[in-house]
Amino acid sequence: MLKLEPHEARSYPDKSPTRYAFDDSELAITQSLQDVRYQELSASVQAFLSLLSEEQRATVLLPFDDPYRTRNFCYVLARCNEDYVLRLADLNAEQKIALNNVLMKSFSGAGYSRAIETINNEWLIEEMENAHRADPEKYPTVGSPLVPNWPPPPQRNAPNFYIAFFGEPASMEPWGLRFEGHHLSLNLTFGGEGEQPTVGVLPMFFGSSPTIVPASPEIAEGESNPYPLWQAREGQQILHREAWLGRSFLQSLDQQTLKNGTWSELPDVVLAGGAEVPLDAVSFLEGEKVGIAVADLSELQQSLLWEFALEFLSMQANHHIDLAAVEADLVNSRVWWFGDIEDEEADLYMRVQSDRYLVELLQSNTFGVISEVASNHVHASFRDLTNDWDYDALGAHLDEHHHPESAHLSEHQH
Repeated sequence: MLKLEPHEARSYPDKSPTRYAFDDSELAITQSLQDVRYQELSASVQAFLSLLSEEQRATVLLPFDDPYRTRNFCYVLARCNEDYVLRLADLNAEQKIALNNVLMKSFSGAGYSRAIETINNEWLIEEMENAHRADPEKYPTVGSPLVPNWPPPPQRNAPNFYIAFFGEPASMEPWGLRFEGHHLSLNLTFGGEGEQPTVGVLPMFFGSSPTIVPASPEIAEGESNPYPLWQAREGQQILHREAWLGRSFLQSLDQQTLKNGTWSELPDVVLAGGAEVPLDAVSFLEGEKVGIAVADLSELQQSLLWEFALEFLSMQANHHIDLAAVEADLVNSRVWWFGDIEDEEADLYMRVQSDRYLVELLQSNTFGVISEVASNHVHASFRDLTNDWDYDALGAHLDEHHHPESAHLSEHQH
């Protein structure tokens, strides 16, 4: 851990003193913003669960220490084809509305919107892959160095996204939720120690292919259009902003500084450490350069890097995260990169790693329909190297409320 002092900290709203009277059965109860938001989320979870059949409830409610809570990300499509927990496709319209209410209250507006964009993007990908099936010479596909000859799956299915709850939601015990599917993994873990429990918001993963929606096929006048979504979304972008912010930071560095953080090669489609559970991030640095020390950079350069990280953190509800603490930690991080920092449509890998956090972004020309945009597939993740999925929540709870022996045993259940 570097000992250099960070630049002057930004001012963030102090969450703890914000309190007001809330009338409940003629009793004035003083609560914090976190209290109110947690109770509202808990109520939405209970409302969703009340709409499920007994069979669905048995599928979606899992023990807190169930292995699925901390399993590898399902962001690579091949890992999402198994029958994990409850799928969107298993829900009726009323249940879908209730589930979306849970997601809307779990994350920020940006986070909820990104989740919906990612789900809906599956239909766009299917249209693009249909163009390949109709004319493979005009719309060829690309795989990856590990899978050079890649045939698209026979059918995309946007409802193949999954929801699971771990532990008893809104109880005094630790509990959490996980919502994920192709190119998406969102996780929340609540400590369960009261009305305002601690919250773990990591890990989170986002992906997009395409990142920039390319030109759609031309349709002759009078012919039916098999690509209406593709045509309507030409030019739209998902995760291009994150890649641009990463490049903006890298472009602010001089050549010698950049050399200190040059990564050895462009990782494959799976992030270099972004899917391991648990993650030994230090092991991925063996044989790599020392990295760019953020503490040695100018205030402007640190601000550019912080804006890159903030783009991910903005997916979370602001009452769930301590922005000042994360920023202070990232000042003591190091940065690695590989690729083209000038061309926004070229390959890029960027890695920001401290003792506590790991942020990764990978832009590459992999697994998709080839278009005028060269590298049109982005994966990105934000992880807590010490407490992904709030690993210590169950052990800490047992240690405080039950028996130390049980807490010790719980460490081996993860």
